[in-house]
Amino acid sequence: MTRRERVAVGGGVVLGLLLAAALVWWGRGPSEATVRRTVITTVEEEAPASFLVTGTLDLQVTVALDSSQYLTPDWMTRMLQMTQPGTLALLRGRSRAEVRVPGRVSYGFDVQALTPEMIRLSGDEVVELELPRLSVHSVSPELPRLEVRTSNAGWMRVLPSDANDQVRAAALSAVEPAFRRQAERRFETATQPRLNTARALETMLRPALQAAGLSAPRFQVRVNDRLVLQPEE
Repeated sequence: MTRRERVAVGGGVVLGLLLAAALVWWGRGPSEATVRRTVITTVEEEAPASFLVTGTLDLQVTVALDSSQYLTPDWMTRMLQMTQPGTLALLRGRSRAEVRVPGRVSYGFDVQALTPEMIRLSGDEVVELELPRLSVHSVSPELPRLEVRTSNAGWMRVLPSDANDQVRAAALSAVEPAFRRQAERRFETATQPRLNTARALETMLRPALQAAGLSAPRFQVRVNDRLVLQPEE
């Protein structure tokens, strides 16, 4: 074999090894660092305000009002005079009334709480995620359906849809904290909001991870200390 032939053979061997190494590297898929970066970047792009909304809760809250809140004329007196003039007489001298209103709470998590350490890539293209703590994003009470109850009367609708902005704002300030407290308790005891969040993340992240090199990404999302959403087989 001539020197030129030996050089050609040697070059072919080196080229073959390089191609084999490239195929092996390509077959390995993206690194864990790439997966972490893809997950965080995708979530941040979907939540430009740094909060990712992942679901809603339909709730109804009841707020107790003492005499200092509703007997001092202000918002309750004006509201009753507008809608149920006879009701005001029932309230005089009473020390307690209740306000009830349905509404909707949107929830999700602060994207800054999702750190790289909460994202792992295990064998067979399984992406393991740990969910950040859920919190309330917004509260939307249905103020036209607000009702008041006193000890002398049953539930009465007292706030029509055409009530003025000042009355609506005052009613909102009375019930919004109650919505937030009730939703926070739901996050602590119910798994459904976290399951909804896990599924929303799966739907959002799958196309981005496929574009990053995972052919068929599967997810294992830790919902809480006792429940993990397993990848689909």
